[in-house]
Parts: sequence; C-alpha cells; structure tokens
Amino acid sequence: MKIAYSKKKLGVTPSSPLQNNFNASRQNVWPESMKALFAGASRVSRDEFMQVFDIGVPLDKSTSQNHEVLLLHGPKTAPTMASATGISQIQTVSQATENCKIVKQILLDQSKQSCLALVGQWESFHVHKWVRNDGHPAVFENVPRSHKSIDDEQSFPRHGQTVLMAKQYWHYVDLLDELYAELKPIAAEIAGSDNTLVIMVCNKGQSMLLTNFVCAAKSRNINTSKILLFASDMYTHRLAQSLGLRSYHHEKLFKDTPEQAAKDYGDERFKAMMLIKIYAVHIINLLGHDVLFQDTDMIWFKDPLVYFQKQVPQGFDLYFQDDGQHTSKYAPYSPNTGFYYMRYNKRTQFLMSHLLRLGDVVMNTGSHQNVMNHVMAEHSSWRGLKVKTINRDEPDFPCGYHFHERKQFMNDMLSGKIKPYIFHMSWTKDKDEKIKYLQQLSEWYVKSTCDGVQETAAHCCLAEPLFQCHYKNKPSKETCE
Repeated sequence: MKIAYSKKKLGVTPSSPLQNNFNASRQNVWPESMKALFAGASRVSRDEFMQVFDIGVPLDKSTSQNHEVLLLHGPKTAPTMASATGISQIQTVSQATENCKIVKQILLDQSKQSCLALVGQWESFHVHKWVRNDGHPAVFENVPRSHKSIDDEQSFPRHGQTVLMAKQYWHYVDLLDELYAELKPIAAEIAGSDNTLVIMVCNKGQSMLLTNFVCAAKSRNINTSKILLFASDMYTHRLAQSLGLRSYHHEKLFKDTPEQAAKDYGDERFKAMMLIKIYAVHIINLLGHDVLFQDTDMIWFKDPLVYFQKQVPQGFDLYFQDDGQHTSKYAPYSPNTGFYYMRYNKRTQFLMSHLLRLGDVVMNTGSHQNVMNHVMAEHSSWRGLKVKTINRDEPDFPCGYHFHERKQFMNDMLSGKIKPYIFHMSWTKDKDEKIKYLQQLSEWYVKSTCDGVQETAAHCCLAEPLFQCHYKNKPSKETCE
C-alpha cells in the first residue's frame, strides 16, 4: 500500500530553519561514530502509526507503557518540529515521517530481557536472533526465529517425510492438467460475476460437521450456492450433493486420503487432510478465482462473502481470522488457516505454489497453519505479499479462542448483543468435542439418526437447534447445572 500526504497542508518544508538548526546541532545527541546512521529520534502514537503503516498484523491493545512508537531518524530525515536534543514527542505520524522516503518497521516483544542492536551495513531484511547459551553464559548462540536452539530436531522434516511428500506432490502434479480441465467450467459457473468461490474440504469422518454447517445455514436462509466442496470419498460426495452443495471428487487424487476423522490435532489423518486443503485452494487460485476457504466446524450467522467483498479494508491479498494465539510461534500474523479469504493475483499464486512444495514441513509440524504463517511473512518481505489478520478484538469472526478465553464475549454473542458473521469451533481436540460444544451453544441442527446415513437435508436438518449441556465451565446458551 502506498502512503501519501501533503507537506504543504502541514505548513512545513524540509528546509525550514528549525530543521537546519536540528541537523546542525545533532552532534549534541549522536557521537561522530554514528552520524552516518542517526540524526535524531522522535516518538508518536502507536495506534495512529499502525493505522497509517498497516502491515496487517492483529495489533494488541496499547497500554500505559506501550502506547508510543520510537522512530530513529537517519541523516536529513528528522521531523521539522523535533527538538535538537532528546526524544521529541510529535503530534501526528505525517509530521514525524515528513522527511522520510523509506520507513522500516520492526515489531518487538521486550518482555524476555531482549536487547536491540542496530548495525550500520548494507541491508538485511531479517531480524537475526541470538540467545544466551545456558551452559556457557558468556556465549550467545544464533538461533531460528521461534526456536530456542538450532539443535532442536523437531524443526526439520525427517527423510521419510520428504520422500513421502515428493511422491504425493508429483502425484498431484501429474494429475494437474486433468484437474484443471475438469474444474475449470465448474469453478467458473459457481464463481459467477464476482469471481469468488467458497472452498471446503471434507471426508466421511467429518461429514456430520459438514451436515450441521449446511443445516444451520438453511435455518437462517443463507445461500450456500457459492460453495464448492472437495469430497475426499464417495460417501461425502453423495452426502454433499444430497445437501444441495456442489461437490467435486477425483478418485485418483483422493485414493490414499483417510475416510476416518482425525483423533487428535496433528495426527496422521489430520496431516493428510491438510495437504488436500492446500491442493484445493491451489487449483482454484490457479484457475484465476478469489477464494474463501473454510473448515467444516463452522456456523454462519450472515453470509461472510458480504464482508470480504464490501466491508473489508482494501489493499490486501489475504484476510485471515485471528487464531487468538499471539505468541512468537505464530508471529507475526496469528492466522487461522481454517478460515481465510484469498484474492487471485500473481503474489497469491506464487505463495500457493511455494506452499505446495512444503508438504514435508506440513507433515512434520502437524498442520499447514504454522508453515503458511512463516511462508507468508517471507513472501511479504520478498515479493510484497499483503496479509491482513482481522483482530480477535473485532466482533465479526470469533473462534475457539473466544469460546475458551473470552467469557463475556461469548455471553454477549449468545444473548444477541454481538452479532458476528460466523463462529468457528476451533481450538478443540477432535470432532466429538466440537459437536458437544456446538450442542451446548444451541448450534447443532442435525438429527442423531443421520450420523453415518446418507440422507437429504429435509430428513437430517432439525427445524430448531438441539441444546444439550456437557460442560459446566464452558459457554452455554442455557445454564448448565
């Protein structure tokens, strides 16, 4: 995104007397040995700065000790209104950056006894991290961004995973022309004039969640005609069609995909479905369409496409639901890869092509969430990819984080005070736990007799949702004793 403002409107010019006095007296602050690097320092509102220079991360709330941004000014870039000594407080971001042709933005967490070293040199576009060695306190060790030690074996795919990934990758590539030809007319018909599809992936083990999603949407009269389901088995393919969804099944592509539901997050079945999710988004993106990808453990209160096509901040390539985990492991975006919107362009096409070839890393980490997060961060720096995570403090796209960590938010949602677009039942161990939580939220619309039986929506969908208590300490539509 390009940021522009007029210096004339501010009533200042880069060559004003105050600016010249500042540059002339900068030796009062910076020693001769650093004059090539710095000419001054200023501070400005953190919230305003991140609005102007929005890099898409879900910004944590400002606090009394973290509500300003420190700007270090290179030669000839000090703001006109700055003092010649000390760190000047500047009223607006436009004034603070009026003489900057480039702004380099660094996000810091200084809660871990961190020091920041700024070294004059031809540029590096990464922050290099050093950690003190516990066994040798006088020694610092150069470590990866989110790992404590380079000896962490879990950081790297094993040989067997790489060999298996290569086989699966080339299997997909060998089928790509055939998939492209089959999906091109289907995707074009569903995408329509706005060139957008909702993509879902499901197997038999997760089909009850798929049925509930459709039944819940029908209960609210929400149109599901923009959905294309990638069904990894014939059972799910037929079920989806009976529910009124457009479904695609390719026997060769899905021949080794498990029918059973994952027993736990990151198990072998879970990993296999992660790869199919990458394939599904990759091929639709390759066909030139915008994609809203979502998991099956979802409830729509309103059509989310309305938000992404009409209300979302413009200028970004991808928009993610905030997973809620604002930790270094998921820095900087904290993206929930079970719900995101991707615009078709060269940047996203290159991103998906790269992600497609990292199947061994996906298998090693157990999910494509962490992998996609790091790849997007690299592509943001490398190719200008623009990613936006919709902050967890916004009311539109709550998920398992809110269910487990934001009791008041959930109470407001259940009472109707907050009206989100969707609710994503993430942060759960398995399918059975998801169903219990949804029943307790009074968002379960499937008859028990339909479990494992291919029926039409008319036979499976409840007119009113089933409420059932399972946990006294979790959010509930009604009081659980």
